[in-house]
Amino acid sequence: MVIHRKIKRTMMESKSQYLGSIALITLSCLLFTMFNLLALNLDGIIASFGENYVQEDANFMTDQELRNIAELEAQYNLRLEEGRTFDYAYQEDITLRLFSENTKVNIPAIIEGNELSGNDILIDPGFAAAHKLRIGDQIFIQEKAFLIAGFMSIPNYIYPVKNDSDLMTDPSHFGVAVLTKEDFSSIMKGNRFYQVKFIENQNGAGGSGLSQRIAEFKAVITSGGVKILGWMSATVNPRISFVTAKQSGISQISTVLPVAILLLTCILTGIVMWRTVKREAAIIGTLYALGYKKKEIMNHYLRYPVLIAIIGGIVGTILGTLTLRPMLNFMVTYFNMPVGTVDYQLKYMIISVLLPVAFLTVAGYLVVRKALRLTPLQLMRGGSEENKVGLLERHLKLDKFKFTTKFKIREQLRSVARSSFLLLGIIMATMLLLVGFAAKNSLDSVMQKGFNDAFQYEYSYVFNTIMQGEPAKGEPFLELPFALSSDDKIGITIYGVSPDSRFVTFKDRSGNPIDMNQVVITKALAEKLKVNLNDTISVVSKLDSKEYKIKVDKIAESYVGSYLYLPENYFNKMLGLPIGSYMGLWSDEKLDLPPEQLLAVVTKNEIKNAFTTMMAPIQSMIGVMGFMAFLIGLIVIYVVTSMMIEENKENISLMKILGYRKREVYSLILNSSSFSVILGYILGVPLLLASLNEMFRSLTKEMSISLPITISYRYLIAGFVIIYITYELTKALSKKKINRISMNEILKSRLE
Repeated sequence: MVIHRKIKRTMMESKSQYLGSIALITLSCLLFTMFNLLALNLDGIIASFGENYVQEDANFMTDQELRNIAELEAQYNLRLEEGRTFDYAYQEDITLRLFSENTKVNIPAIIEGNELSGNDILIDPGFAAAHKLRIGDQIFIQEKAFLIAGFMSIPNYIYPVKNDSDLMTDPSHFGVAVLTKEDFSSIMKGNRFYQVKFIENQNGAGGSGLSQRIAEFKAVITSGGVKILGWMSATVNPRISFVTAKQSGISQISTVLPVAILLLTCILTGIVMWRTVKREAAIIGTLYALGYKKKEIMNHYLRYPVLIAIIGGIVGTILGTLTLRPMLNFMVTYFNMPVGTVDYQLKYMIISVLLPVAFLTVAGYLVVRKALRLTPLQLMRGGSEENKVGLLERHLKLDKFKFTTKFKIREQLRSVARSSFLLLGIIMATMLLLVGFAAKNSLDSVMQKGFNDAFQYEYSYVFNTIMQGEPAKGEPFLELPFALSSDDKIGITIYGVSPDSRFVTFKDRSGNPIDMNQVVITKALAEKLKVNLNDTISVVSKLDSKEYKIKVDKIAESYVGSYLYLPENYFNKMLGLPIGSYMGLWSDEKLDLPPEQLLAVVTKNEIKNAFTTMMAPIQSMIGVMGFMAFLIGLIVIYVVTSMMIEENKENISLMKILGYRKREVYSLILNSSSFSVILGYILGVPLLLASLNEMFRSLTKEMSISLPITISYRYLIAGFVIIYITYELTKALSKKKINRISMNEILKSRLE
């Protein structure tokens, strides 16, 4: 139709509003496409990696060698393989964890290079990159040279952290490597452990079926006089389960954030369309009089939101697709997995384009339909009553205020939709901006209260068997794995500590020291289990599947680890062990202990290094989120300011005629939104804290930590400064629009 020719002209007249809408849709579709395709590909990579290279269901240690592996495999329909591991001090404070090559369970996947053939080694690519090691280089293990044959990943170390309590990988200080069984034996070091994979039967191997098979398997092993010294199921192994948690977080973001931005765009498009229809009311009435049908006029005005949605949707989808491969490569720096063919699933691209079309078409239809309810005569007379005084404005007594204050208040109240859009935009920008600050502040708090204040040791030594007697140096402790009786996916580590411990000191909620001669539970575990004082917890030992009931006496303000602390003699008695038994030593100095007796050695420096490494990606996240917040805030405030200038053309022209200075005009028009900006920031803070609490509670449900969300005043002030600077920048950009409005603008409008 002929009237469609004016679409381009109309959009160019208000290009800031339309370009703002396109920019928001582009951002929304970019995030939707990128995160959904990322989650899809990660899910496929994790599943295929675990299946093709036989990811373990559990790993465990025993006090003696299992000599009936073939019999156990045949009888219980499983794969069982003995492995060897040894922590080699590559350099000071740098550990390379060596494994013997597996052929049945946790088979190494070659990412680059060749398979092992003897006198060579496979290294994880993260460690190699951090230490500038290449294929063909030589490294020395126990003074023996090994050639780097290639880079690999193993299914039980997808997330290669050194200790179970570590939150982030640190390839500059820790890595994993694989040697042939023969080469590993020649080192004459290392601990023996076993990896088991239960083959699915006709009943399946998941859920309660797997739990039952594990319990039966443990019973068979221990019935022959073998003691299980350590057991870790894949569901609670952070090197496996953290991947699932992070993928779950990506899935949540892929839905919530793009839809929130899209809804914001719908409000903006609705406002723009209402202003367009209102401005062209006389034209619409004339079209009615010329014989155009309501359906044809509706079709014309719906082309605006559809065109915006298609342009933004296509551009955003293309950008989201292009960023998928870099994002996958970025994720692989944290998750050591082989990446095969990237799956660009077409349905997500189609949904990414159609979603904004559907949302904006509905928003546009509702607005245009309301306008088209008027008769042709009403439309030709300019439509409905303009600048209608609302209920709130009628009840506000503004007479006592100065003219400038009254003008600013009325400017906000007479366009509730515009003010609401600005408010929502500032809330969203605030939440995006502060999410990085809140994460950093929360982790700082967890590190200080949960670790530095609670644990005073410098070295933690864990033995590969139960020890007895009084150690020459160090403070003894017991450390054994348990699971919740009602849910074996919730792992609990129970410590037996000295009632007079020098190295473990907790405080309660009031800040009072806790007497360790009682049962103490960490806040992280108490919140996860919803446990209060004097409640009883039922737990099952992962070593022998025996059930125990433990009454909670105190809750420690520590958010690190799903831990219970019992007096050591009480714990030994509960387990039926001789008084004085222990599995580890805490010390404030380095101890000279036989390496063959040690399962693990953890230093405080390693934990601090891991924390420093963990903060690096958070700093990057703060930058990325800050840029997104700045972009959204800039678009929203600039579009709203442009609307205000457009709606006040006559007032601005009249002010210039009456002799108002530029500064006074700027103040009246551009400063009207200051209250909405401040209110949006204030509302955004509690909304952010509430949403982050829910998100982290969901993400850490199967992890051994709890993250209390806190944000300090300095970060709140810094966030407000950034938001307000963005506001001031948009005001500066908008001054040119005001300067372009001439004094005769009011005369033109009166003539029209």
